Amino acid sequence: MKRFIHSACFSLLIGAAFSLPACKSTTSLNTAAPVSQAAPAPAFERKLSTINVPVSFKVATLQSKLNQEFKGLLYNDENLNDDNVAVKVWKKGDVGIRAENNKIYFTIPLHIWVKGQYKWKACDICPTLEKSESTEFDFTAKSETALAFTEDYKIKTTTVGDFAWGDTKPVIELGPMKIGLARFVEPALRSQLGEITKMLDQEIQARVNIKQYIQQAWVQVQQPIKIDDTYDAWLKITPTAIRVSPLVARNGEISMRIGMNSFIETFTNGKPVFKANPTLPKLVTDSRIPDDVQIGLSGEISYDYATKLLKDQFAGKTFKFEGSDEVTIKDAAITPSGDKLIVMLDVDGKTKAGFITKKIKGKVFLQAVPYYDAETGSIKVRDVDYNLETRDKLLSSASWLAKNKFRTMIQDQINFPLKSQLEDTKKQIQKALNEQGRVHESVMLRGKVTDIVPDNIYLTPTAIKAIVNAKGNLTISIDKL
Repeated sequence: MKRFIHSACFSLLIGAAFSLPACKSTTSLNTAAPVSQAAPAPAFERKLSTINVPVSFKVATLQSKLNQEFKGLLYNDENLNDDNVAVKVWKKGDVGIRAENNKIYFTIPLHIWVKGQYKWKACDICPTLEKSESTEFDFTAKSETALAFTEDYKIKTTTVGDFAWGDTKPVIELGPMKIGLARFVEPALRSQLGEITKMLDQEIQARVNIKQYIQQAWVQVQQPIKIDDTYDAWLKITPTAIRVSPLVARNGEISMRIGMNSFIETFTNGKPVFKANPTLPKLVTDSRIPDDVQIGLSGEISYDYATKLLKDQFAGKTFKFEGSDEVTIKDAAITPSGDKLIVMLDVDGKTKAGFITKKIKGKVFLQAVPYYDAETGSIKVRDVDYNLETRDKLLSSASWLAKNKFRTMIQDQINFPLKSQLEDTKKQIQKALNEQGRVHESVMLRGKVTDIVPDNIYLTPTAIKAIVNAKGNLTISIDKL
C-alpha cells in the first residue's frame, strides 16, 4: 500500500512538471552608444601629386604662323647720310623650318635693295663730288636656333646664321656693262647676319608665346570637372607648382614635359567650392620629369551609406551557434571613433539550458579597424571586439554571446565593395578626359587612366575616406599658335 502511494505521488509530480511552462528570462541590454575617448582620428592630409603632361606642337604650326605674319617689307633704312648706305629687305618666299637634334633650322628667302653713295672733295675750297649707285639681289638666310626656357615662361632662342646666294646676285651697271659685286658685298652681308639673326630671335620669341598656354592650362585645370551624373561626382585639381623639362626639337615637333604639383580630389553630392588662383609660380626647369602620370585621388564612403550597406548585409539575419544559441540582428549602424569604426547591432538573442531559455534584447557595440583588401577590392575590418561597456554587460548577463564566435562571424561578413566603384571612377575620369579634351581653342587635352589602386584609409567625422593612386598619362597638344 505504501509502495502504491509513493508511485502515485511520483507520477503526479512528473505530470505537474510537464504541465508547467518552461522557465524563461529576458535581459535588456541598456548599452549606451560609445563616445570616442581615444585620440581624435588623424586629420586627413591631401596627397600631393604630380601631373606630368607631355606638351608638343608641330613645327609646321610655327612655320604657318611665321609665314602669315612675317612677310613683306621686313627692314627699311633709307637714310644715306649716317653711313652712306640705305638698305631695304623683303621676305621673298615662305620661311622653311625643320626641327632636328634639339635645334630649329630656318631658311628665309630674302630680296635686298642696297643703295650706296660716296663723296669726294679734293680740297677745302673744292666742290664736293657725290655719286650714288643702287643694286638689288636675292639670297637665302640660313640659321640654326637653340631653345631654352626662362623663369618667367618665355622662350629664349640663340640663333647663328649663314646665307646662300639666290637667283639674282648684286651687280652694278655701267652703260652696257654689268659688274658683279657678290665678292665685295659678301663680307658686308656676313657682318650683318648678326642683326638678321637677332631679328629672327625677336620674331620667334614674339610668335611662340608658351606662357599663355601654360597660364590657360593652369587656370582651366582648377575648374572642377563633373565625372558622373548619378552621384553628382566631381574631380577637383588644385595645382601648387610647375616644372618643365628642357625644350626638345626633333622629327618636326617641338616638345617638352610640364609637371604640375597638385592636390587632386573627388567629391560627390555637388560641385565643390573652389576659387581659381591665376598666379603662375616661378618656373623650374627639370630634366627628370617622367612621362607617366600618378595622381593621388581621394574618394569617400559616407557613414550613412556604409550604414545602408551594413543593414543590407545584416538586418533580419540570424546567426546560429553550437547547441541552440542564436542571435538575430534587427538593425545596424556604423560610426567612427578615433581611428576605429564602431559597429552597432540591435539584436535579439537566446540560449537554452534544459528547461530554461535565456533571451537578450538590445544593442551591442563592436569596434574594428578598417583596411583595404586588395584581393576582393573592398574595405573590410579586422581586430573586431566588443567595446568595454558591451563586454561587461554581456559577461554579466549573456556570457555565452561574449564567448562564442559572433565577433568573428561579423568580422568575416563586413564588406564595403570598392572595386566596381573604383572601376566606375576610372571610367568616369576617362570619359571626362575624352569629352573635356579642348581646354582652350588652341590646346587639346587627351589622356588615359590605366589603373586605380587604393593607398590608405582615413576616418573623418562624416565618412570613410580612401586615398587611391590613379596611373596613366596625359598629353597636351598645341594645334594653333
